Parts: sequence; C-alpha cells; structure tokens
Amino acid sequence: MAGPSEVITAVEMAEASGIDPKRLRAALRAAHLQWHPHNGRWEAVRGSDQHRDMERVMAQLCGGSVRLRSTLKAVMGASEAAIRDEQYVLDLCDAVIGLKAVRQHCFPFLTGDPDRRGYRKPLPVDGFYPALGLVVEYHERQHRERVSFFDDKPTVSGVPRGDQRRRYDERRADLLPRHGYSLVVLNVDEFAHDRAKRLLRTPQDQAVVSRRLARFIG
Repeated sequence: MAGPSEVITAVEMAEASGIDPKRLRAALRAAHLQWHPHNGRWEAVRGSDQHRDMERVMAQLCGGSVRLRSTLKAVMGASEAAIRDEQYVLDLCDAVIGLKAVRQHCFPFLTGDPDRRGYRKPLPVDGFYPALGLVVEYHERQHRERVSFFDDKPTVSGVPRGDQRRRYDERRADLLPRHGYSLVVLNVDEFAHDRAKRLLRTPQDQAVVSRRLARFIG
C-alpha cells in the first residue's frame, strides 16, 4: 500500500501549476480515464501510469500559457532572440518525432526556490512529450557561459540569477529521471551559430536533432 508521501492529488498538481483545481478535475472527468472509479478521489501514486495520465490532462491546461511563458523567461533573463531559437529547436524536435511538444509544461514536483514568503513557483520545462515521457530542454549561451548583464542580477531567493539558473538546470536533471522521465538537453553549441550565439538555422540542424533523439523516433 502506498504511503501518504507517495500519493499525489489533483488539487496538489493544480496548485503547483498555478491553475484552478476545479478546472483540472473537470478536465480529468472529461478525459474518461478508465482507471478512475465513479465519484472517487482524483489521486495517484507518484510516477505511476495513472499519475502520467493526470499530467497529460493537466498539460493541456497549463502548458500553453503565453503569460506564464513570458513571465518566467523574463525572470530567467532570456532574450527574445533566445526564445525564438528555443521555439525553432522545439519545432525541429516536433518534426523529427512526429508529435507536438507541450511547451512550458509544469510538473508538480519541479519548483523553484522559495521566495521571502516561502512560495515556490512552478519550474517549467521547454518541451514535454507526454506519450514518450520525454522532456527536451534547449540551453542558450546563458546556460553555458557567464553573461554578466543577466547573471549578476539578484533573485527573490537571494542568489544571483546565474547561480539560480545553474541550480535549476541541476534540479531538472536530478528530479526528472527520478520521476521516470527522460531528459534530453540540446545546447546552442551543437548547432551552427553566429558570434552572439544566435542560431543560423541551417539544413544540418535537423540532422543534429535526429541524432540526439534517435531512440525516441518510432
């Protein structure tokens, strides 16, 4: 029998992702998940198939929020050019895999550092493929090089932004596999780019993505 710490509820998932629990419960009912008993509680053992079903439904609710995306990217110090490059790389992944990634998906177990009130914001991932249990992250130059303009700015948790970014990258790399998800990180240096590390978008880019995602291609 699963212990309390191993079980997650729809309310906990919704609150961690910043959406109304009633919306998530309504979406779960509409999904007609066969394993769920009529009038039963919406809960599942963490990492189970039922948990993933609930995450897939939640992804449709919180994954495409433009407001959330722009706010979090501003906090992390990404430029508009970097955001466009990220979108381009994820579009390549979609084409190679033959599925559409949920952009800026939030997992209940993946949150940022607490602010002064102790609140932890959801820590989104760049692209999530629920059917494959796959997360794809694109790392622009700020993830691999020190950029003083971004890295020295303070954060709500009291550490410089550059330190926080590295901490969050490590948190994703640690927690995603622990919860049964595969993580593939694509770095800017793997693609043709200019001196400012903006992608040149050459025909070879798709070959890079195909090679890195080979084991997920059906």
